[in-house]
Amino acid sequence: MMELHPSEFASIPTLLEGVKQKVLPHAICQGYSAGRVFVDRRENPQMVLVWSALGYYFIAGDTDIAHDWVAASRVLLEIFVPASKASGESSFILVPAQEAWKERLPNLLPGREVLEIYRRPFQFDATQFQALPPWKDHIPPGYQIQIMDAALTARIGAPPGWSSPEAFLENGLGVVLLAGDEVASLCASVFASHEHMEIDIHTEEKYQRQGFAVLTASAFIEECSRLGKQPNWECFWENEASTALAEKLGFQAEADYPVYYWE
Repeated sequence: MMELHPSEFASIPTLLEGVKQKVLPHAICQGYSAGRVFVDRRENPQMVLVWSALGYYFIAGDTDIAHDWVAASRVLLEIFVPASKASGESSFILVPAQEAWKERLPNLLPGREVLEIYRRPFQFDATQFQALPPWKDHIPPGYQIQIMDAALTARIGAPPGWSSPEAFLENGLGVVLLAGDEVASLCASVFASHEHMEIDIHTEEKYQRQGFAVLTASAFIEECSRLGKQPNWECFWENEASTALAEKLGFQAEADYPVYYWE
């Protein structure tokens, strides 16, 4: 396996076809998010491994070819995992492009206790979102929606999927609901590609169960539309609250897909 220079990443997305995560691998290949890419060979690669700073790794290619499994395993366990640990991660998720990669887990992650868990992707229905009651009518007195600027980003911090606050401000999006000077709810693109913004939302505990997540996410989605970006929503299969919130906002759940988790 050999590591590609970022200038070579643009040749990889075709090999990543089949990966259900619609944003992160493309954000890396397009240079928006920090990442590393390894292939089995430079010319006409048949296997690719992608590292992200968030502890998510992607694998794609032809599973029927007799790959150098030892080399691929070394990339995962001796390069990817230590790099993730250095950035504070202690658990890791391998996202395969095809389910056939499950049969190769003993070769790729020997001696590891690997759990099969599921991610739930969603498809955004703009018509359904536009039919919702106007969200601005539900902003309580004393609260305001604000797009994250340099000052707010310096105060709150850029999401961890971005290489720097400057990169986030240039290519990402954040929307906050402020209660006076206090951040009540935050919806931000944890990463982004040319086409998509990946939604991440958090409401402070004392402001929860008041509909503020809907308000903040609605403002985020509306701003995505203005920027010509497609909002993307994904969560773990067991996160019923996230699924319910997504469906309120016009997202329709698609089939869950398997990923592989270990610590």
